[in-house]
Amino acid sequence: MKLIKKYAGFLLMLTLLVGFTSCEDDDTIFDHIVGRTWVGDLGFYVDGEPVESGITFRSDGFGEDEQWFYDWNQIAAVLNVRWWIDHGDLYLDYGNRYPLLVLEAVYVNGRYLTGRLYSNNIDQGTVTLEMAD
Repeated sequence: MKLIKKYAGFLLMLTLLVGFTSCEDDDTIFDHIVGRTWVGDLGFYVDGEPVESGITFRSDGFGEDEQWFYDWNQIAAVLNVRWWIDHGDLYLDYGNRYPLLVLEAVYVNGRYLTGRLYSNNIDQGTVTLEMAD
C-alpha cells in the first residue's frame, strides 16, 4: 500500500509538472510578439469581402490591425486594437463594433503564432499568423 501511495504521489507531481510546462508563459509570449507585425486570417470581412489582418503589437497593450483585401492587394481598413495576454490566451479587443477575439493556448514557434480562435465564445478553429519581414 505504501508503494502505491508513493508512486501515486510521484505520478501526480509529474502530471502537474507537465501541465505547467506545456504552454508558454505570458511574459514569453509578450516578448515574442511585441514590436512585430503578425499576418493572417482572423475572420474579418470588409464590404462583404474577406480580408487578411496584419496586427502590430505595441508594448503598451495597444496596436494596429492593417487589413488588406486578398484579391485587390489594397488596404481595406485600419483598426485600433487593445490586447492583453492572460494564462497563455491572447485577447484582441477592437471596441464595441466588433466581437472580442481570443486566441487560446497561444504558441509562438519562430515566425509563427498559433492558437485556437474564438469570436464571441464561438470556436472558429485553429489560426496561424506569420511574422512579417
